[in-house]
Amino acid sequence: MKGWSQSGLVNWCCMHELDMTTGQAAVFVTGEPAWHKLGTVVANAVTSAQAIELARLNWEVEQWELKAFDRELGKEAWVPGKYANVRKDTGKVLGVVSENYRIFQNVDCFSFVDALVADKLAIFETAGALKDGRVVWMLARIPTEYRAGTQDVIQPYILLTNSHDGSKALRLFPTTIRVVCQNTLNLALRDGLGEGISIRHRPSLSERVSEARQKLGIIHARFDQFDAELHTMLDKELAGRELEGYFDACTPPTTGKRAEIRRRKIIHQFEDNFTNATNTLPGVAGTAWAAYNAVSQYFDHQRNFKGANSLEKADHQLESIWFGSSHHAKQEAYQRALTLAAG
Repeated sequence: MKGWSQSGLVNWCCMHELDMTTGQAAVFVTGEPAWHKLGTVVANAVTSAQAIELARLNWEVEQWELKAFDRELGKEAWVPGKYANVRKDTGKVLGVVSENYRIFQNVDCFSFVDALVADKLAIFETAGALKDGRVVWMLARIPTEYRAGTQDVIQPYILLTNSHDGSKALRLFPTTIRVVCQNTLNLALRDGLGEGISIRHRPSLSERVSEARQKLGIIHARFDQFDAELHTMLDKELAGRELEGYFDACTPPTTGKRAEIRRRKIIHQFEDNFTNATNTLPGVAGTAWAAYNAVSQYFDHQRNFKGANSLEKADHQLESIWFGSSHHAKQEAYQRALTLAAG
């Protein structure tokens, strides 16, 4: 294995988020981009190998041994049991891991979906990388749809994610995207959390195909449950103090005058969203489903994120929506709306 100086980790800690190392954002889409227009329209990919080529994810990660270095004293020492995961094409350190960490190359991660695409059970749509490649992801659309009334279409997806910094395991998420506003939701599979299904690395093709179909069955069952939950929320009207209480509960408690002013602004944004065009569609207006989407719209599209440039801000936003604080806020808002509707 190659060595990596501990002093070389400084630049890694300061890397910007969106993967622009090939000169373009590492994202591809087929048709219209499913999320916030970071992609480029391309021809359909029919295999994961084609998908990662189009998405510029056709790079590998290798492990280098770590060496600590004291610049002032000019001393160095190997760090036992620790390795740097290094992106081979750019030399970027993506993370520091233990000796037990096993690398899942991008081609191995995405090949999990090949059998589903071949059987037309899923369609590659979007793929990309965050944080210079520390996290890679792929969205595949399931060819069906759900409806909240005649004009509110919700499309189901599977979101496949993996990290090369040791922060996330290879996982599969059932995800919905509301077409009229692009609100997203990772559906919870257990304990009210939207944390996905873990995937094991299986060298046998037949084992990978079997696992993919088995996991897809779990995801289909969760989408059927979502359809029932959706109509439960559509049957529940929210107004007056009940609606006010819902929006109030969807904002964290604060201390201090400035924080409370900010919290009230967020609640006012929820209220504005509740009466906008997307949430007053026929059959949707005034319901718990509209109230949830008023909250989701804020966390998906209106919340401010810091960053050195617009791409970095968008990258922070996407990571928060799928994995971070916006994701958790939407999970809680969804469960509250469903609890109110189920009565």
